[in-house]
Amino acid sequence: MDTGATLRISRVLLTGPPGIGKTTLCKKLASMMKEQNYKFDGFYTEEVRDQSGSRIGFDVVLAKNPEEKSILARTENVINQSQCSKYKVGSYHVFLSDFEAAALPVFGSNTDVLIIDEIGKMELFSQKFHNEIEKLFFKSSSKPFIIATIPQMHKIPQRYLSLFQKLQADKRCKVITVNRQNRDTLSEEIFQIIS
Repeated sequence: MDTGATLRISRVLLTGPPGIGKTTLCKKLASMMKEQNYKFDGFYTEEVRDQSGSRIGFDVVLAKNPEEKSILARTENVINQSQCSKYKVGSYHVFLSDFEAAALPVFGSNTDVLIIDEIGKMELFSQKFHNEIEKLFFKSSSKPFIIATIPQMHKIPQRYLSLFQKLQADKRCKVITVNRQNRDTLSEEIFQIIS
């Protein structure tokens, strides 16, 4: 059996429809790495809901320190006029500077595993984030193992298409589609690739 291909995998890209469990998977992997004393860093995005249970936005949560959260986006009806942003996805206003302040430092961290949830439309409004992703995946020589979540190919805006095509074509990347059948066992499978 040729194990050469397996040995070269140093990034796992998780894709699948919204709400399928990609972030839950990232959280699970972070907690497994914490238990095993891995050096890891990164962030994941978490839904924010109001008292009635309606989704009103997203926060950026640091993987190593889940108590540390920053605003990523909020719906128009829960922010005041001065907080409105020119960066919008649907009804969500993206808080670019809050996102950058939370997410960008993880790229400079000296770590074995980096979690990036997610490389999506909201996050890519940040040119600095876009540049860090390019550098991390295609230019940097000392690379941590990367676990990242990405949109499904048919949902990617045209202007970012070439970035995601490059990611998917990278031989070091293993693209995994998360679905209801595999989402409960994937953490073990990915953990074996890391270790």
